Amino acid sequence: MADYIGRENELHKVIDKFVSRTEGFTYFELEQLQNLCCSRGIHIPKMCSVVDLYTYGILENPWEDQGLISRLRSGKEILTRRVKGQEEAITQSLDILKRAVSGLSKVRNSASPKGVLFFAGPTGTGKTETAKTLAELVFGDESACIRFDMSEYSQDNSDQRLLGAPPGYVGYEAGGQLTNAVRKNPFSILLFDEIEKANPLIMDKFLQILEDGRMTDGQGNTVYFSDCIIIFTSNLGIYSTDRYGNRQVNVSRDMPKDTVRAKVIDAIQDHFKLKLGRPEILNRIGENIVVFNYITKDVAAEIVKSRLKSMHSSILDEIGVNIDFSQIENQLLDLAVENLDNGGRGINNVIEKSLINPLGRHIFDDNVAKGEHLVVTRICDDLTPVDIEWRRS
Repeated sequence: MADYIGRENELHKVIDKFVSRTEGFTYFELEQLQNLCCSRGIHIPKMCSVVDLYTYGILENPWEDQGLISRLRSGKEILTRRVKGQEEAITQSLDILKRAVSGLSKVRNSASPKGVLFFAGPTGTGKTETAKTLAELVFGDESACIRFDMSEYSQDNSDQRLLGAPPGYVGYEAGGQLTNAVRKNPFSILLFDEIEKANPLIMDKFLQILEDGRMTDGQGNTVYFSDCIIIFTSNLGIYSTDRYGNRQVNVSRDMPKDTVRAKVIDAIQDHFKLKLGRPEILNRIGENIVVFNYITKDVAAEIVKSRLKSMHSSILDEIGVNIDFSQIENQLLDLAVENLDNGGRGINNVIEKSLINPLGRHIFDDNVAKGEHLVVTRICDDLTPVDIEWRRS
């Protein structure tokens, strides 16, 4: 303390930060922190780092990496290279990361996760790809995006699979799939796909995670979520159900963006407030509902161009064959726009059927050798599956 004589303001800042990082800790945990500080010789300026050491077993927190700031400055450019036509969604997502790095993400509760996002909108528009790219941007590896398909957790007792069974129940020793994953990698993006398909009991657990940033599994181990970004995805609002139980289109590609956004958000609110009776979950998510746009023809052209460029590089690197796709780019785009209801995933399916499969057949059957140059001149539909014409040069 003597080092801080005349610098009481600095001391109070360190103390306030330490208090916020240890909010909710038990007396035993605080005592363990004290012992750890003494054994490691950790002094007041680095007192907060002992929380990460105690909680995760590490001293270096990726969120405090100075390189993260520079990566975030070019984050929009990085994201738009992989996710096309979603500028508003990208901006909203990056704002959450910038808040986290700036220390503004936990104004209300210091123990809560670094950020929460709810990705909604049509299928194949880049929701999962955005989550993976954010993981690579923050943690340097897209495998730090841990995905859970919530359709697999729709049955009773699914919460035990996710968070761990209590003592005496089958699977108790194995722990929960979510708690195990976070314990192994506490600095991650947790992606919960199609959250509306999860069993309602799981939503109660999410409420605790979003509020307290921690969860005690069936074995009595506390798992901390305070350094995670949590992302939910959903297709709510794209379709609705009439009074006879039949599914009907609620939004379509020809609607203005603002109309689509309003309808999707209304459907999400109805689901949580009326169907689940859990408006408090929406309160935790706040205004962080990100609605992805439909894929337009212009965006489809970008996706096709990007996919062909990636294919060219991949084939050249893998087998040493140089292939020119420029002559069939427009024809491939015409085929792709016929399947825009399935978004980017539909475009990839068209490219796979119309180009990749027949191209692979030609390369294999005609013994195309390393160093050769091929030009794809036309995609023709006189064969099933679609064939291609090409020439050597």
